[in-house]
Amino acid sequence: MPAQRTVRIGEVIAERGQKTRGFLQVGETATGPIQVPLVLINGERDGPVLCLTAGVHATEYPSIDALMRLTRELTPETLCGTVIAVPVVNMHMFANRLGFVSPIDGLNLNKIAPGGRGGSISEILAEVLLDEVITQAEYHIDMHAGDLGEILYAFGGYPMTGHMGRDRRGEALARLFSPRLVALYREGSKLPAAAGSIVLEATRRGVVSILAESGGNGTLEEADVQVHLAGVRNIMRYLKMIDGSPEIRGQQLIATERYVTRAARAGLVRLKVSIGEEVQRGQEAAEICNVWGDTVERLTFARPGITGLIWSHKAVSTGDPIVRCWISEPAPHFAETDCFMRSK
Repeated sequence: MPAQRTVRIGEVIAERGQKTRGFLQVGETATGPIQVPLVLINGERDGPVLCLTAGVHATEYPSIDALMRLTRELTPETLCGTVIAVPVVNMHMFANRLGFVSPIDGLNLNKIAPGGRGGSISEILAEVLLDEVITQAEYHIDMHAGDLGEILYAFGGYPMTGHMGRDRRGEALARLFSPRLVALYREGSKLPAAAGSIVLEATRRGVVSILAESGGNGTLEEADVQVHLAGVRNIMRYLKMIDGSPEIRGQQLIATERYVTRAARAGLVRLKVSIGEEVQRGQEAAEICNVWGDTVERLTFARPGITGLIWSHKAVSTGDPIVRCWISEPAPHFAETDCFMRSK
């Protein structure tokens, strides 16, 4: 899908060699419009069309900040192809500083795709985002972080489709984004794709769409922003949209499954591990104390793995999640990206 002479989404238009920004109207509330901010960067030279979205969960700030910066640094003069960017998909979540769900209808936008115009506003937004924005592109990166209460280990993910050419490019994008861990989701496996996610639905519509994760817990750390910036730039170099050669530094890992360690007792959590730590079977994960300070439970890991998600809550009830671990193996050779491997 080469760059077009004119790109138009709703009332936002970019001619060849032009950068424009504006809003796509989705609906309205009693107090005003519901709209999505768009930046269209239409390069002077031919190339692919790449869609970048952030703020599907609008308290995942590193991804939002990274996309804001990218839209300001990219220029039509240096771009081959077209970038369609949505810096904050869910503006009402952003304004209300609300994690996971819309303050309007209580729905999680990343669990209801493909949505539908016959539903509530989040379902309408999902359909508009897919039909009018993402499917205008050949490639899509959905930029995320851990949400409020979630400390996350950075990774890139792609839902495998069974379409050889599309899967080759999708895996390449996930590997090129991730500093280390890559998740290739497969239906019927121990690592299936998340039902109702924007990325999964985009791939079903023929778009090469990946999940890009870095940061979390409502923070905005520069290191997390830089993971997003480096990953997206790496992908754009691979797609020959900007100058430079992509690089993959160090041995990558392919996730095969994941598991959650949960509390059986209630109380205060004293965590014994950090995010991204390689843990062993039987290693202590956390200690739980009652209100008297007595230790009532010592949680241990059931299997070796890498701590991929730590819930930041410090008071827990029976059944609450504490840590989710990735189980992984060294990434096998992959011709599409092996030539970009560099030692650290």
